[in-house]
Order: sequence, then structure tokens, then C-alpha cells
Amino acid sequence: MTGLALGLVLASGLLHALWNVLLAKAPRGFDTMAVANLIGFLAWLPVALVSWRIDRAAWPWLAVSAAFQILYFVVVNFAYARAPAHTAYPVARGAAPVLLLVIALLAGDGVTWWAAAGVALIGAGVLGTAAGTPDFRTVAVALPVAVSLAGYTYVTAHGLRHADAATYFWLSMIPVVSIAMLTRKPAAVRDQMRPATVAMGLGMVGAHGLTLLALAMVPPAQVPAIGALRETGILFMIALTWQKASRSAMAGAALIFAGVVVLAAG
Repeated sequence: MTGLALGLVLASGLLHALWNVLLAKAPRGFDTMAVANLIGFLAWLPVALVSWRIDRAAWPWLAVSAAFQILYFVVVNFAYARAPAHTAYPVARGAAPVLLLVIALLAGDGVTWWAAAGVALIGAGVLGTAAGTPDFRTVAVALPVAVSLAGYTYVTAHGLRHADAATYFWLSMIPVVSIAMLTRKPAAVRDQMRPATVAMGLGMVGAHGLTLLALAMVPPAQVPAIGALRETGILFMIALTWQKASRSAMAGAALIFAGVVVLAAG
């Protein structure tokens, strides 16, 4: 992996942590996230237009990427309504890179054992940051979130072979943003139009856009590594809320850091 791709995905993790810190302070999280998505979608349009490129071969991949985005927002809402977010979130985000690794290995993408070890370390580290031991219910509702994340990343990595990353990202957002706006009352949208939501929206598209740029730079064998490095956002979140970190979270953070070192060295 090039230093640029590594830097982009680590910067993505930092932005991901920053907007999640803002989301945690929002009184109505899902409404806030929906409006932040809209703001990010509109802000990203000029970037997409300037670098617009999409080949005919990209459209099937794009359709599946958009479907995985919709699936993600459905299952994440379902999961957080039925399990504590501070436990379900690490399970979902930790399992996702491991599932992505399994997909890549089954597809014969040429993932090295060194890279597989780094991905496994990061996945285990993210799981280790969960507050308490996840019960069966939490795992059951979090795994579909992990599947949607892994599926989206794998499909998008292939779609980016046929399109500019900024163009692909903006087009893939159209269905999920449209659904989010159509299922919310205008008053709820207006209530969330505040500076913090704008900052969240810019952070969301910035984080996602950087990840896609990194994905576009690497061969299929390194896609699981990008998916795992994206989850370093949890490491940054622990650093940003240091006083709240438990011993298990710190142990998880150490594993994540070790995984980053392994992937960077490989």
C-alpha cells in the first residue's frame, strides 16, 4: 500500500471520529444524521461535477453500492433500537473488516497473510472496545450492519475501477438521501439545520470520500486493509474521549494500533 493511500484512509478515520463525537451530542441522532447526509450530498456535488467520469461498466456496481447503503441505514437503525449502541457499534465495525477479508480470500484476490494478520488485529481490537460482553441479541442485530459495510466496501472497490471516486460517491448517495428526506417531516429537517449538523455533514462526506479515494488507489488484494484501516476512527474516538476509556477499550486500542503498524509495514 502506498503512503498516500494509507494517509488518506487514516485521515478518513480521524474525520469519522470527529463527526461521531458531534453526533453523540445530538438530541435526535437519526434525524441529525439524515440532515447531515443531505448537507454532505449537496456540498459534494461541485466536487463530483469537476471530476465527473463514469463508464457504462460502473452502473451495475453503482446500483449494488447504493443498495448496500440503503441496507446499512435500515439495519443500523434496527440494531440501535434493539441493542446498546456502545456495544452493537464495535461489534458491527469490528466484524466488518473480518467479513471483508473472508470475501476477498474466497474470491482469490491474492490477500497476503501479513495483510490478513493486520486486518484481524484491527477487527479484534475494535471488538475489544465494546462496553461489556455482547450478548446474543446484540451480535444478532449487529452482524447485518457488518455485512452491509463489508458488502458495500467490496462492491464499491470494483465499481471504482470504472468511475471517478467523487462521481461514484455522489451518485451512490442519491437513493439513500432521497429516502431519508422523504421519510422525515419538513419541520424535523428544519430543526436540524444548525452549525453542528453542517460540520457533521462535511465531516461525513469528507471521511467517506477519502476512503473511496484510497480504495481507488489500491489493487483488490489491499481492499480488506483499507476496510480495516477505516475503522481506526474508533482509535481516534478513544483518544478524543480519553477520560472515558475503560481498560478493555485501551487493550482494544493497542490491538488496533498494532494492526495499523502491521499493515503499514507490509
